[in-house]
Amino acid sequence: MSSTLEKVGLVVVASLFCAAWVPGQSRLGTATIEFTKATYLVNQNAGGVTVTLQRTGNTNAAVDVVLATVDGTAVAGRDFVPKKGMVTIAAGKMEEPIRIPIIHDVRWKGSRALKLTLSDPSAGAALGPQSSAEVVIEEGETRKAAWLHFGLDQIEGLDRPLFEVPLWQYLASFIYIFLAFFAAKLVDLLVRGQLSRWTRKTKTQFDDLLLELARGPVKVMAFVALLYVGLHIFIWPVWFANFLKKALGVILVVSITYMVLKFVDLVIGYWKRRLETEDSIGKHLLPLIRHTLKVFAAVVAVLLTLQNLGLNITSLIASLSIAGLAVSLAAQDTLANLFGAVAMLSDKPFRIGDRIKVENVEGVVESIGLRSTRVVSAEGHIVSIPNKIINNATITNLARASGAPK
Repeated sequence: MSSTLEKVGLVVVASLFCAAWVPGQSRLGTATIEFTKATYLVNQNAGGVTVTLQRTGNTNAAVDVVLATVDGTAVAGRDFVPKKGMVTIAAGKMEEPIRIPIIHDVRWKGSRALKLTLSDPSAGAALGPQSSAEVVIEEGETRKAAWLHFGLDQIEGLDRPLFEVPLWQYLASFIYIFLAFFAAKLVDLLVRGQLSRWTRKTKTQFDDLLLELARGPVKVMAFVALLYVGLHIFIWPVWFANFLKKALGVILVVSITYMVLKFVDLVIGYWKRRLETEDSIGKHLLPLIRHTLKVFAAVVAVLLTLQNLGLNITSLIASLSIAGLAVSLAAQDTLANLFGAVAMLSDKPFRIGDRIKVENVEGVVESIGLRSTRVVSAEGHIVSIPNKIINNATITNLARASGAPK
């Protein structure tokens, strides 16, 4: 029985060895390099086209090959950025992508084409039958926005590329940013003017808060929105477009967060003014509500910013949840005192200035805090009683007689 199992084991090992050895042998011999396609299509709005070199045969060593662009109906410097140089396909790698930048030029209509060639392979590699390819640049729908180019694309010499972008596009972008800034100021003036006319017709103070809230953030958000539109009008390299999109997203999140924080301050301040003459639960809890709302808004803003930057926030949220649970367990007494304060302020068994007796303590209530209540004893000593003890104890209010008005 044991000999049979040994034979079966040897057969399995031999099969696994053959399965691993046969694919490896397919990559031995002479390497062949060529394009994956004979024709690549790209829209002139795309900013670039990615062509792919593939290697078959031997993949055990790195291979170099010279790639060059050749003018056709598409002209280097006008329709695309010329490229000529060595391309390396690393050992073990079968494909290598190459990006050819395309220049956005609205003066030329119709499709244009350029040619790509491969030459001088190294390490004994050979060129495959598809050693040349054609890139066809198709006309895009950009002429409808050509007026935003301010005619700069028609000026001779400004069509030269700088970092894969024609010079006229930089100048047009600066003009657009300048106009967007003043357009955002105009939107801000119109919104604030309309709110001012509206607030003059009303007697409430809430609309005054909206007017105060509109100072600043409206202008910033309008400016960011106009810049975001400009991002789609002008064609940029992929890396710069992604950077600009993320940067504008961060600015927008910061602006909205600023508005939320300012709104919290204005609303809490409005409530505080209304409760100045009252001894209610809101008057004592307003600072806690303000800080809680601000911290919550800041945490949400940070999470949105990290997500906009492409980071995975799922694990971060899970970590925050675990940390929150740990803090809750560690702060049980603090939370008990806090809820005790809420219960006292809502039930109102006594007020500040009342003479009370709680267990062995008797005195006049000086203050009601979120953690403890301070009582001045007959000897003039200040006694701090945790709210959770007061909440669970029998309270005798010596300042109020039965049936006395509260």
